[in-house]
Amino acid sequence: MITDPHKQLLDECLSGNSKALEDLIKIFQPKIFSLSLKFLWEPEDASDATQEILIKVITHLGTFRKEAKLSTWIYRVATNHLINAKKKKNNLNQLRFRQVEKQLSIHNHNQDSDSSKLPFLVYNIQMACTNAMLLCLSKNYRIAYILGEVFGVSSEEGSWILDIGNDLYRKRLSRARLQMDEFLGKQCSLSNSTNPCKCNNRIRYMEKKGKIQTYLEYSKIMESSGKWKDTTVLYPEIKKIRKVAEIYRNIPDLEPKDETLLKIQNLLTKGSLQILRE
Repeated sequence: MITDPHKQLLDECLSGNSKALEDLIKIFQPKIFSLSLKFLWEPEDASDATQEILIKVITHLGTFRKEAKLSTWIYRVATNHLINAKKKKNNLNQLRFRQVEKQLSIHNHNQDSDSSKLPFLVYNIQMACTNAMLLCLSKNYRIAYILGEVFGVSSEEGSWILDIGNDLYRKRLSRARLQMDEFLGKQCSLSNSTNPCKCNNRIRYMEKKGKIQTYLEYSKIMESSGKWKDTTVLYPEIKKIRKVAEIYRNIPDLEPKDETLLKIQNLLTKGSLQILRE
């Protein structure tokens, strides 16, 4: 029998309790946004996807058969949406490891800046740069890596979320892990402090190319609310090699804007969202 910590919340939602639905949104919105951001890279795209996913979750809650935990089912809804959603015109195409390696070698020059004195910029560079690296993986490998290595779901949960066999899920995760370890292990100073690509080397380039603006906007919201104080910049450790997955687990996530929650709450108040029952 599955022990689900959100069983009571689910039952209250299915009974039509609007407060319970709002609680469900508050609990899962940050998790869905984090998943979407790592899969899509662009925060605004991740924000749009989060709202769309939450609406799908609410309107299809009645179809959930409780064959898994509620959180696992929500991840299944989210991953299906992310994998099958059409790319937006402004969204990045899939990157290639060779392409990124070449770009890093061209722009890997020292700047007159000390990363330890620029925590706000470095924090955003870390998020933007490492999330961009995930785009080098194919969609199937990327989602398996995010679920297994970053979110830490079990192989049984991962295979259920993606609706594939356990062996296939483990194979995808293993290959994705190998590709990421091989690339970042050689390129990223957060993985190996002897690598030349330091975070502060990327600041001027990322700003010039406009690849950091949206990340900065979201971080400034956290800064103004005081949540920035709870974040920790990850610096290279001398003579230490980190596992690549450890980098992703330790870099703090951006938080979704409150407007997504407010929009869905407004739809609930107006009765525009109803749980689909079978």
